[in-house]
Amino acid sequence: MANDSRAVGVDCGTMFFQTAENNKDGKTELKTIRNAFIELEVTDDIEEILAQNKWRYIKSDGNYYVIGEDSLKVAKMCKLELRRPMQDGILNKGEDKKMVVLSELIRTSIGKPSDAQSVVCTCVSSESVDGYKDSTYHKDRLSSMFKNLGWNVKVIEEGLAVILSEAPSVIDSEGSEVPFSGIGISFGSGRANCVLAYKGMKITGCSTARSGDWIDNRVAEQLGVPISKIISKKEKELDFTNIDPEDDVLYALNVYYEAMIEYTIKNFANKFKQDKPDIDEELDIIIAGGTSMPKGFCAKVEEVIRRLDLPFKVRNVKHASDPRNSVVNGCLIQAGITHKKLSKASSKDELLAILGG
Repeated sequence: MANDSRAVGVDCGTMFFQTAENNKDGKTELKTIRNAFIELEVTDDIEEILAQNKWRYIKSDGNYYVIGEDSLKVAKMCKLELRRPMQDGILNKGEDKKMVVLSELIRTSIGKPSDAQSVVCTCVSSESVDGYKDSTYHKDRLSSMFKNLGWNVKVIEEGLAVILSEAPSVIDSEGSEVPFSGIGISFGSGRANCVLAYKGMKITGCSTARSGDWIDNRVAEQLGVPISKIISKKEKELDFTNIDPEDDVLYALNVYYEAMIEYTIKNFANKFKQDKPDIDEELDIIIAGGTSMPKGFCAKVEEVIRRLDLPFKVRNVKHASDPRNSVVNGCLIQAGITHKKLSKASSKDELLAILGG
């Protein structure tokens, strides 16, 4: 890679917007920004207030929007509604400012490419198996925002990013190790994404509408407790190895987490049966995503798997080495692979084939 050329990974998640890029020393630099914003009332001194507080903001159509982590602080302080550009893993169709906010996050996070061969790799959800959401429009609109800045864009599925990041392997019938082979599952805020890959190539995959937000909403509905309290309990106290039956919130979280895991695994198993991949090896399942962070989550997945009749053999269930950043790290790895291929491309058709366009 030329010294001034860039390869960048971007994960535009429902909860967080993340980027990953290797610096000149070869060390990966990660940036995480809350993918949210709030709208402020327009007053004569609004810009002075924003400047004094050093809040990150944008101005659009005469209105002012605080974005990123600052939006959460201001929302709590002023009791304002926190808005999201993303919902359930795709662009929020009910939010008319989503493109303005996301474009600003992209512009300020990675800026313009340094040359014509620089690459961004981002990710989208796999095919929905419960008919809830379609990523086609989201994929095209997301790609266009990067292309408008001059980037070459490669898009992969979120579960494949986990495989690229964690590099699981299987042992074939001849006893040889086959790298980048296994099942990657990313439990994010909006969706659960599953991909079976072999030698780094996606074989089959799917996504479901049940993940972190689904759990929070179900618990809040059942108990009549604010979602903010549910999230706080989940992040600070939830431990699947030690559930207090007297704590209604923790007990309900345990129930709905188990339901979510079973729903995810069953739907992936059904997709596996439909596609009938010719894979007999025992597979490692690699778990990533913010929803997988509570202690004992992987053991909970193993517990569910043991009682299911699956069409594939599971060797181990493992947490990603860096669960919160595994997806964006996988995107960075793919960006580097794509960049190397682009540098050798000799025609426009070959370039489009590499980028998948």
